[in-house]
Amino acid sequence: MVYILFSLFIILLILFWILNLVGLPGNWLIVVLSLLWMLFGPESYETTWLTIAILIGLAALGEAIEFGTSVVGTKKMGGSGRGATLSVVGSVIGGIAGAILGLPIPIPLVGSLVGSLLFASLGAFIGAFIGEKWIGKSNPDSVKISTAAFLGRLFGTLGKLIIGSTMVVVAIIANFI
Repeated sequence: MVYILFSLFIILLILFWILNLVGLPGNWLIVVLSLLWMLFGPESYETTWLTIAILIGLAALGEAIEFGTSVVGTKKMGGSGRGATLSVVGSVIGGIAGAILGLPIPIPLVGSLVGSLLFASLGAFIGAFIGEKWIGKSNPDSVKISTAAFLGRLFGTLGKLIIGSTMVVVAIIANFI
């Protein structure tokens, strides 16, 4: 039974990590799952408060990377608050659409991951473009700002995924130390 629970723990860690692709708080769900595992999991596997603190720090770092590269990058290029907000909305919609549209790619899981990442970035571009046009900016300015939103979302999500994968490894290894 213990092995089944630990396997379920690992599967949930990976599923929560994937949620980062569609703009959901996957890294924070990893923290919550690890905390629940520490409090209620089998005694043969022990997660410590130090592990939880490390996971919280990593999750906060992942958020800082994602926020720093997307919204701040867009604003630095002269983007408006409306453009930044619609960029976030567009990236969530795009990420979900990309996960669905990426399913036909024959490599399991890779299609959805790549689709989510690219479509979330494209959604950020479209959202920022609509937001900037809405407030009356020219097409060249809107494209420049939208390109920053696209790149910010792409690199922000990649950074958050790297941090999230580190969190998954820490959460698993902590049970054997």
